[in-house]
Amino acid sequence: MQCNVQNIRLKDSQVSWCISQPWEKGSLRKGMWCLNFGGPGVQMTRQTVAVMKEAAAKRLTEEAAAEGELMQYGNTRGDPKYRIELAKFLTKMYGAPVDRDDILCTAGATHGLYTLCTQLFKAGDIVFVEDPTYFLAQVIFRKDCQFTMVPVPTDDKGMDMEALDRLMTEYKDKGVTKTSEKTPYRSLIYLVPCFQNPTSRCMAPERCQRVVQLARKHESLIVCDDVYNTLSWIPKPDGSFDDPPQGLFAYDKKTDTDYKGGHVVSNGSFSKFMGPGLRLGWYEAPTRLHAILREGGFLDSCGGFNQFTGGIMGTAMELELVEKHINNIRKYYQDAVGAVCQVLRQKMPKGTKFHEPQGGFFIWIELPDGADVSALRQICMDEHKIAFLPGHTCSPEGNYQNCLRISFSYYPKEELVRAVTVLCEAATKMLQ
Repeated sequence: MQCNVQNIRLKDSQVSWCISQPWEKGSLRKGMWCLNFGGPGVQMTRQTVAVMKEAAAKRLTEEAAAEGELMQYGNTRGDPKYRIELAKFLTKMYGAPVDRDDILCTAGATHGLYTLCTQLFKAGDIVFVEDPTYFLAQVIFRKDCQFTMVPVPTDDKGMDMEALDRLMTEYKDKGVTKTSEKTPYRSLIYLVPCFQNPTSRCMAPERCQRVVQLARKHESLIVCDDVYNTLSWIPKPDGSFDDPPQGLFAYDKKTDTDYKGGHVVSNGSFSKFMGPGLRLGWYEAPTRLHAILREGGFLDSCGGFNQFTGGIMGTAMELELVEKHINNIRKYYQDAVGAVCQVLRQKMPKGTKFHEPQGGFFIWIELPDGADVSALRQICMDEHKIAFLPGHTCSPEGNYQNCLRISFSYYPKEELVRAVTVLCEAATKMLQ
């Protein structure tokens, strides 16, 4: 079985790894476990097909009886029903109010991130990122946008705020963009504050408050990849699920005395809990950013991003089909993660560290100091047909040489247990 290999540049060395899509002709690839793949599996996307089929039948019947407006360019903020129903859905999922007037439809989180980068910043500008961070975001920042990427240390509570303040002071005048009405930010802070990729950690509330203060102080925009927030299975005593940690957008309060027009964007997506093929997402963004984006030629020319799919999804949320679907997959992932972590506790080499996530897609594993994860990956690929993501690919400076990220999102529980058992045995043998 061959894997597609992509090379990206990290510092001065070439790092390659398998980012193969683990499907072939609609079925799971046999003979290959791609534990590096962060997307929903067949058992989830089949449910999504049923949801979209029911919603499409209702919405298209309505459109045929009316004026077929869903087939037009559409409102630049997105289909009205989509924004109304998304605000209701997120309010219920987050356990906190979401204002439909803050929502603007996008074509997914990657599109949302790329659009903000190119509309508000220029090549040579500064982006502060967590270390470790989402590995493909580094490609967008370095290769596509040609930003100067500045890594900031992290711990179990998220990004180190004192280090961030120090680095933002150091790099304050090193970017290209000057603040103006249409470019109100000097720099970018990129975060995955809720069930972070790759670690599945959540940023502590006190750090959420602090990072908003620093963004205001240094005239910076915080872009949050909020793609895992709804994928939360924090248990309540009665067996139901608690609300996920409060999103960072809620900390940028308009009632604050030092509020300066908004410094946080929540960049959300349906990719992780419905399916990436939908190419559908949203911003929760301050009013001034709505104005800047809607006045640009991109939206002015094409109308709403993903008008058609947004309209169908609006009806799916109106029928409460999405809420039912997400509650099912929360239970599914909770069960799968519990089984995988039991294997890790029993079979990983002594001295290995990890925590059992209560949301997201990933488990971050720290092998004992000195362990060579690149060598382990080669063994797993050559001898066991197992792929995982080496930790150093998630670091702008190539740190975390003894760490790895595995995903539990794609394969059924039984397949995950088998694959992780083999991975543990290979790690133990290598270290011995």
